[in-house]
Amino acid sequence: MDYSNETYVEDYTSLSTTKRPKLLSFLLLLSSIFILSTLSAVTQRLIDGPMTEVQLEQEMSKLYGNTQVLVNQGASNEFMQETQLIVENSRYINNEIFYLSNVSLVATLGIGLISVFLMFFGFKIGLCFYLIYSMLPIISTYLITPSGLILETPIFIIAFTSAVLFFLYTIGFNKLDENKKKAKS
Repeated sequence: MDYSNETYVEDYTSLSTTKRPKLLSFLLLLSSIFILSTLSAVTQRLIDGPMTEVQLEQEMSKLYGNTQVLVNQGASNEFMQETQLIVENSRYINNEIFYLSNVSLVATLGIGLISVFLMFFGFKIGLCFYLIYSMLPIISTYLITPSGLILETPIFIIAFTSAVLFFLYTIGFNKLDENKKKAKS
């Protein structure tokens, strides 16, 4: 009976000394900062509501002015076409689906917070939530935005960044598993 108590205490102390890898801690900190700052900005947008037509026209005229300067300095006409697509996308989101797009973003960020929380405590299910969190912005874009207004470059950037971060999180969890195995032996 005394032997089992020693084993229990030994196992307990070896598990409690397992440290989270620095890479995993760093990624969790960065993800938390990003998610919380984005959540704050989206919440403020929801409180303020959609822009008025006057505000929207002012923003678009600034964008066109900046784009025209770049075109005059030698940027291609494709750049002007991309700017036109951005303007049409912004008008559509502001006038048609403002609340739907922002509420879906809040829900996505909520899933991101859950994933970071689970991964912080070493639960691998957090990786599954992170994968869902990574895919939801792309899926929601294709579901709520007409195909002619979808900007492809941001979609590729989101997909690439998500894949890299998921890969790094997986490496971090593999190191955490190795640390736990070493602590048990």
